Amino acid sequence: MRWPRFLRVYDDSGRSVRVRYRYVLLMIAAFAFVGIAAVYLPVAMTSTPSFCANCHVMQEPKDLWEDSTHGNVNCIACHVEPGFLKQLEHKVLSYKEIYTQLFKGAEMAPDVKRPTNASCLQCHKIDRVVSTGGDIKIPHRQHVEMEGLACADCHFNVVHTRKGIPGGAPPMDVCYMCHDGVKAPNACTTCHVKPPDKAEAHPTDAVQNHGKLARERIEDCRRCHSEQSKFCENCHSKPPASHQVATWRYTHRVQVEADGKETCFGCHQEDFCEKCHKVQHPPNWVQTHPEFAQGGGEPCRVCHSPAFCDRCHVSQGVTAK
Repeated sequence: MRWPRFLRVYDDSGRSVRVRYRYVLLMIAAFAFVGIAAVYLPVAMTSTPSFCANCHVMQEPKDLWEDSTHGNVNCIACHVEPGFLKQLEHKVLSYKEIYTQLFKGAEMAPDVKRPTNASCLQCHKIDRVVSTGGDIKIPHRQHVEMEGLACADCHFNVVHTRKGIPGGAPPMDVCYMCHDGVKAPNACTTCHVKPPDKAEAHPTDAVQNHGKLARERIEDCRRCHSEQSKFCENCHSKPPASHQVATWRYTHRVQVEADGKETCFGCHQEDFCEKCHKVQHPPNWVQTHPEFAQGGGEPCRVCHSPAFCDRCHVSQGVTAK
């Protein structure tokens, strides 16, 4: 057998030396193995969640993913669209990210894409009409195909949901983006199989004490009362009639004593009253306050009514200005 010129080996004198065929095959196999390993290993490594978690900026997303309902789903199953070309594109970008992490410092990769409908539909069905709990009517196909929505438009808090933020079902604010009574109907029966009983949903003193409850559990309130719908503003943008009286600042004590100060906390923080009621004047205030009060005493009247000064000034025969 005569070897091709590029496979011939020569000794020092320039004569051709015969090489055993099996040695050549071993060399070719070794080069092929190294080449395949150089390509395959990075491809395999960049397909695992552990690859994403190698970068410290991904630690929190990785921890949140592990604690979610999708903790057994590979990252690329959601963040890379199905199909060979999309997978190939992801691998190319992965090499770029490896270079960036090694030589330019760690930053959140800008190429991390939110899941597309095609990714979600690998596991989930689009024909669901009623929620898993059976209490909400959601014709998914209509929302996706007729309204052009992406699954992630509503289900954005399924996996990487930060601590303290409710995950799972979309909050009411998401629904109110469309169900505002104009774009789409907003009657409770539109979506709720059985609307919640208002009497059972709230404590008996909810109106009086809802401010404190809302501050502690605002997300619970927004399961039904959407921020998008301006529900709170229906009342809070219009102070009660009693507050619109010019002398309310000075006469509110009477109503507070009658109803109890807890009623104030429906709108005001508990330390709201302290802004006036716990103001400390200097020890020599009686002697030095006239200089401070010159010019009409407007700063004083933030807390004190005009008649307050007369209690002393009239009895002393001095007119308060």
